[in-house]
Amino acid sequence: MLAVKTDIDLVVIGAGVPGVTVAATLAEMGLRPLRDFVVFDAERQPGGSWGRGWDFQTVGHTPLLSGPPGLSELGIRLSDQDPEAIVRDIMPPLMRRYEDAYDLFVARPVRVLRVEAMRRSPLLTLHIQVGDRPPRTITTRYVINATGDWSSPFVPWYPGALDFAGVQLRSAPIESLAGGSGKRVLVVGGGRSAVTILRELEPIAAKTAWSTRREPDFHELPRLTLPSRTDSRQREMDARHEAEFVRFVERGERLPSEVSVRGIPLSRGTLAAIRRGLLVSRGPLASVQPDGVTLASGDRFEADAIIWATGSRPTMRHLAPLQLREQGGMARLRDGWSRRDNRVALLGYGTNRRNPVAARLDAEHLAEGVFDRLGETPATVK
Repeated sequence: MLAVKTDIDLVVIGAGVPGVTVAATLAEMGLRPLRDFVVFDAERQPGGSWGRGWDFQTVGHTPLLSGPPGLSELGIRLSDQDPEAIVRDIMPPLMRRYEDAYDLFVARPVRVLRVEAMRRSPLLTLHIQVGDRPPRTITTRYVINATGDWSSPFVPWYPGALDFAGVQLRSAPIESLAGGSGKRVLVVGGGRSAVTILRELEPIAAKTAWSTRREPDFHELPRLTLPSRTDSRQREMDARHEAEFVRFVERGERLPSEVSVRGIPLSRGTLAAIRRGLLVSRGPLASVQPDGVTLASGDRFEADAIIWATGSRPTMRHLAPLQLREQGGMARLRDGWSRRDNRVALLGYGTNRRNPVAARLDAEHLAEGVFDRLGETPATVK
């Protein structure tokens, strides 16, 4: 790891596309990595969560795949990549090339264990661990948390879940579905991940079933129409989606699931899978038994494996000492900054958390805001 000062103006936690976008924007404005700011990444390689994807997630089937600004200046265009290339294979080397070209000096692997307020001081203390070395501390004026939610999957509790004799997997950390070959697999969750996993399992699993809490919301985007009208409709959908999340974030209420706001795109392949019975929900779960599950309808499904594609929560345990959460369990934000502690910003939290393109724009806006703050006197806690 590169040497980092024990006191620095800004720490960015997380080096996925949003975190790296903040760093690149600040560097373009004249701030210097390791002197004015530093980016900490818990991963051992660049790419953030893109480097931890599924072995069946290809470029051609990842429509929102996006990189940080300035890729094209390096001769890199994600649209030019082989559609059959696996995302987790191509993103780490591309992001390594990007970080090196712009001298971002991302420090990795560095885990931020906790962030604490200093008594009678406007500074924050970060307790960090570099690799396997003993923890150390540094101080900073501002923190931008860009850790996303990949490492904090949410699995709901059901009676009997601990007694299930088969395999239980969370969808995010899955690297391959080869283990489902010849098995009876239940997929739980009503979002896009569940749909993708079911379609991948169809040719290899002995039998599949889909359980959702509510009827799946397949949203058919306009087709065979003028691009301008299609783009207008998409912008209208995105605006409604963002406004919905802004309302929850500003109040500190628990965020709704992405699929409950945006629905599931109804592609031709997905429509065909519905018609042949693959993507037909059997309703919510009631309980789990050692050899399968019982659904709320009373039906049973004998299963060898359960895949929980039930979403995730923002990764922010390390911020717990700052007590940023409201009674509803979530943090209240204004323009990305905590309303409880205006030294802390949360990137990719709430609005646009599932839209990499929009999240990149949020990162650029946040970087511009923190640049202005760094020119002011040290922050105070509101």
